[in-house]
Amino acid sequence: MSRPKLGELLLRLGYLTEDQLQAALEEQARTGDLLGQVLLRRGYVREEDLMRALADQQKAPLVRVGELAPDPAALALLDARFARERRVLPFRLEGGRLHVAMAHPSDLALLDELRFLTGKEIVPYLAPDREILEALDRLLAEQARPQREEGPEDLAAELDLTLEAMPAVRLAQALLERAIALSASDLHLDPEETHLAVRARVDGVMQELERLPKDLEAPLTARYKVLAGMDIAERRRPQDGHFTFTFEGRRYEVRAASVGTLHGEKLTLRIIYPTGVRLGLAQLGMLPEELDRFRRLLLRPYGILFVTGPTGSGKTTTLYAALEQLYTREKTFVTIEDPVEFPLEGVVQIPVQPKIGLTFAEALKSVLRLDPDVILVGEVRDTETLDTALRAALTGHLVLATLHANDAIAAVTRLLEMGAERHLLASTLIGTVAQRLVRRVCPQCARPAPLSQEARLFFAEEAPAEEMRGEGCPYCRGTGYRGRLGLYEVYAPDGESLYRLGQGGTEEELRRLAALKGHRDLRRVGLLQVRAGVTTGAELLRVLGLWE
Repeated sequence: MSRPKLGELLLRLGYLTEDQLQAALEEQARTGDLLGQVLLRRGYVREEDLMRALADQQKAPLVRVGELAPDPAALALLDARFARERRVLPFRLEGGRLHVAMAHPSDLALLDELRFLTGKEIVPYLAPDREILEALDRLLAEQARPQREEGPEDLAAELDLTLEAMPAVRLAQALLERAIALSASDLHLDPEETHLAVRARVDGVMQELERLPKDLEAPLTARYKVLAGMDIAERRRPQDGHFTFTFEGRRYEVRAASVGTLHGEKLTLRIIYPTGVRLGLAQLGMLPEELDRFRRLLLRPYGILFVTGPTGSGKTTTLYAALEQLYTREKTFVTIEDPVEFPLEGVVQIPVQPKIGLTFAEALKSVLRLDPDVILVGEVRDTETLDTALRAALTGHLVLATLHANDAIAAVTRLLEMGAERHLLASTLIGTVAQRLVRRVCPQCARPAPLSQEARLFFAEEAPAEEMRGEGCPYCRGTGYRGRLGLYEVYAPDGESLYRLGQGGTEEELRRLAALKGHRDLRRVGLLQVRAGVTTGAELLRVLGLWE
């Protein structure tokens, strides 16, 4: 007898509506994700309800990994890497029977493989994929801690180096894998006086993962520096490098940067996640009004469009999505990046190399001789690059670029401060986009709550009375948030605004004109997302820096 489909089972149990199931199935067809992942992402079901339905469907008992005390004898039967790759956690051994928590207990091929590898009869249990990974990460990190040896002083010192260097390789791997499992954007090794703090930036917020013994600091840092091609003997001067890391069949680019501090060498690893597919504008998360305005800007045949926001706010993702919207084989597309983040089919991508004199400005001058139609400039950092980009826009090219500024209209002031000629900017500027990433309220534990006092005071009459707020649960690791959402401000200056810009108009004048035309700034866009229950007032204040 065939197993019931998950969607049908959730409907029968009353955990899902027909409309929700249909919407989730349509998204599944587009993305190829598992139905359960789509349902959780959309907040249609709670994780505990989904797990109950899966346990019913797959005829396997449900177990919570956090409540287990895995038997070392059971763990020893499987290689830790294999266990992590296949999402299996052996936790109890009873004679010839091995009890295993699994993300997919109905996988007959995997059950046969486990039976062959262990020589035991497998008793499968269902457990959340995330809980299995977190448990295996903890166990792997514990196994990687070195044990001190006693002996003569000089022999002990030599032996310590060997013992520390070997587990440092495994520990470096485990920490990076754990960061990726958490979808962290950065992994930090922060030396303290008595220990090494290992922290990760998850959904834009730092979380401490481990406090490691001080004697692990040098070998662990050295391991990452070796991978990144950095000088391990140099511990005071700033260095940077990069390496490729493969995890569960996917390749990740990792950028490393180090600098000497009071208590040792700080190392930061930025993780670049592979996308595999191009993102479309509709997937960015813009509100309908901003999305429509942005699409209309991209219809312009020539001119320059700037995307602004802090580091890590997703500017490159937005520009890549714009290229996806514009892409056609009838045009030539060229990008200049530092570094090239993702390969784009049909697009000529050029990495800048300052060490050999190939700066953004030099690369852009060379690109103009290649007869491009659309040019993406990874970052406008100086007057020379800015002037070359504006003149390229003036001579019939569509130029997309990033810039650092506080918001979309402040970007215009920033361009003038960098040396842009007013008449040239007014003749070429088609628009600016400012963006931020805010944390999403956890769909599993979100509950209506009064808006925070700080948010009520700041937003005054615009403040909603209530918001959705996460109470904290295993799905969000107790934070109340899960994942991030983009906030987008799209400024599309009309003829009057561009005329005022060319005639010496101030930023305040441009803001007044934009408001009259219905422009919505980041504050307004963020408030709409708070009212929709997607994020919170406190999170909006944190990200937009509005506390003052």
